[in-house]
Amino acid sequence: MLSWIRVRNIAVIEELQVDFGPGLNLLTGETGAGKTILIDALSLILGARASTELVRTGAEEAFVEAAFELQDVPQALVERLSEAGIDLADTDANETREILIRRELPAGKANKGRISVNSVAAAASLLRDIAPFLVDIHGQGESATLARTEAGVDVLDQSVRDGRYQTERQTVADAYRKLVELEEQEAELSGEARDADTRREFLAFQLEEITRANPQPGEDEALHEERRLLAHGERLRALAEGAYGALYEEEDSALSRMAQVWKQVEELAEIDEGVRPFLASREAVSSQLDDLALFLRDYRERIESAPGRLDEVELRLAELERLKRKFGGDLESVLAHRAECEKGLARLQDSSQILGEIREKKSKAAAEYLAAARALGKLRKKAAKSLQTNVLQELRGLAMEKARFVLEVHTPADAEPERGMWRSTGLDAVELGFSANPGEDLRPLSRIASGGELSRFMLALKSVAAGAGESKTLVFDEVDAGIGGRVADVVGDRLKSLSRSHQVICVTHLPQIASFADVHFRIEKKEARGRSVTSVQPLDRKGRVDEIARMLAGSEVTESARRHAEALVAAKS
Repeated sequence: MLSWIRVRNIAVIEELQVDFGPGLNLLTGETGAGKTILIDALSLILGARASTELVRTGAEEAFVEAAFELQDVPQALVERLSEAGIDLADTDANETREILIRRELPAGKANKGRISVNSVAAAASLLRDIAPFLVDIHGQGESATLARTEAGVDVLDQSVRDGRYQTERQTVADAYRKLVELEEQEAELSGEARDADTRREFLAFQLEEITRANPQPGEDEALHEERRLLAHGERLRALAEGAYGALYEEEDSALSRMAQVWKQVEELAEIDEGVRPFLASREAVSSQLDDLALFLRDYRERIESAPGRLDEVELRLAELERLKRKFGGDLESVLAHRAECEKGLARLQDSSQILGEIREKKSKAAAEYLAAARALGKLRKKAAKSLQTNVLQELRGLAMEKARFVLEVHTPADAEPERGMWRSTGLDAVELGFSANPGEDLRPLSRIASGGELSRFMLALKSVAAGAGESKTLVFDEVDAGIGGRVADVVGDRLKSLSRSHQVICVTHLPQIASFADVHFRIEKKEARGRSVTSVQPLDRKGRVDEIARMLAGSEVTESARRHAEALVAAKS
């Protein structure tokens, strides 16, 4: 269940926290107080698209944070979180596990914010994936969504919790994704085949150009360093020659004088033993000086033997620079382009064979998709009958005894239907026919249902789906739209019944429904420091009576309204 939600700087909400309880949680308040904004904040936690307009004016950042407590965690939820690097703590079967979700929205960059799940960075796609395990929201706009002609498949699939059904549905989605990938590969290779000769000639030319130059990794950097040294060749040669002469070649060289030095040090050691340790380093010092002399001689001769090397280096650098300008800006890009040319030529050489293999795989994938889609169609037809019966039963309990509801699943009879009919959800079209009144023909919901009828239909549909699935939080945003009187009592009683197996959160304007609450919150909007600020107040019994009396009487609460409210709370809580 949803334990709590904390919101800061979302629209008229400056900062608030709501601690929900089990059972039926009711949110009431004047129109425009911010009830729906609270539901919108919960939608953000579930991965809804964020808008910069949600961030409160003048705020640098907004955030929403919510905690969910779960028992009997579905394995699919555990696996999806594990894929994202989030491990739910192992607990005893009777203990709860917590999922803490936080979403931050910087002003002006609503979709650039940060998301975390149990303190692990996450993407909005993960929130959307785990949302069905946590919360089911029926919002004010969902009735319009239900009225779409293509919504029938979604209604049926979301209402069936049978494991085999959902497995077959996933099989169809996977088969369709595989088929589309093969179709894209076929289209790409077919396009390449049309201009294969031109592309082959172009790649071969570029490969020959790079191969002829034969650049090596890091070659340009080594050549730049060599050019720097060659540019100072005369100076380097003079320095090397002078140092070699002073060290070894001249009559009064350092090495010849070192012999005299060591002889005198030996004589010193004969007199003073404290000097003797220095004699131990004689061989090492002499060896280093000999090595230096050899290096200077070879260095001098190497410079003298390469008079035209500077021109060679300049020409090579110019060649490499031309390649770099043409193929990416640096030598690594040139080498990478050579590899791409080689791969492209190899692919063109084998393109006909590869294209044939892909077409064969595509044909097999299409057969697998059709087989899975038809198997799913059979399950849908069976599930449609069950859902139709259960929804009608719920509608009768919601004061729609004469209502008729039909789910018809149409699967193309052709062995291989037109490609345009293939979808990730299968081949089926599901029609929703509804009639709220006797004597009226069955028609699409978008054409005949009033707001109140749609609200009750959605409550019936959600009740059936909830009864078939795991316990989770059900949210109804103004499910009482277009109803009143006896029907409001019936809807409130159904919400109360539903809350015995699920946590239910409901926004309502009707006192009849509010009187059924296990936990009741009043949402108010006031002005503070020249700004509108929304607050949420949990109500005790007296507060509930006062709020329901206000809902009954309006701005001036009469004693009669208060007595009526007291009676409602006493009778229905």
